Order: sequence, then structure tokens, then C-alpha cells
Amino acid sequence: MLGHYLTFAYCRQTGSKQPCRKIFDCWFEKLDIKQFIEENFTKEQIKALLAPPKTKMVSLVELIQQAKDRKNRE
Repeated sequence: MLGHYLTFAYCRQTGSKQPCRKIFDCWFEKLDIKQFIEENFTKEQIKALLAPPKTKMVSLVELIQQAKDRKNRE
């Protein structure tokens, strides 16, 4: 997703503490990624990983709301 080589450690836990949604695409040739995910993540984490990504519009609206919430707390 970032356009350059990354370590497996980075892909296993991105900023959201979830594995990258592209982890299957990037690592399937190097290891049995499906088995690794099943052995190292909870069912909830796997469900979130396999869920379709949010649209850009939804993501933007959420970011705007988070910024408003931070401003109101200050």
C-alpha cells in the first residue's frame, strides 16, 4: 500500500494495531500467511481484516468528526 518494501513486522501491526489489509497479497509467496493470521490474531481481528475497506468519503467524514471532537475537548 505504501509503494515500497516493508518488514513483515510492520505489516503485522500498522498504526491501527491491526494487520494491513493487503498482508495476504504481499506475503502469500513467502509464507503460509493464512495459517499465520489464524494462529496469531483473534476472530474479531480477522473479521475486521477481511471486511471491505471504508470508502474515501466515509474516511474523510470520520476524520473531520475526529478533528471537531478534539477541538471541542480543548
